[in-house]
Amino acid sequence: MKKAMTLFASVSLGFLVSACGGPEMEEVDADGSTLTTAEQAICEGYGPGAVCTYKCTSASEWKFVGGVAWGDCQDVANSRCGHTAYGACWSR
Repeated sequence: MKKAMTLFASVSLGFLVSACGGPEMEEVDADGSTLTTAEQAICEGYGPGAVCTYKCTSASEWKFVGGVAWGDCQDVANSRCGHTAYGACWSR
């Protein structure tokens, strides 16, 4: 019984940590395509020193904006691009 409780607690903690630390990312752009694996590697998740990272189109360069509040990255990216950004996420 103790092993089962330890396993349950470990799995539960793992889910909690992954849910809290996952990146905020829009992976699909307006035409339904997704970010490539290399592009997804840029998105490391929100944490100390994280910056909002965005790309306006699939062909544009990644840009970085500091001082963005948690949850506001996509809105800031859309505003800067003038349309729905191709991708927006947190990087460190």
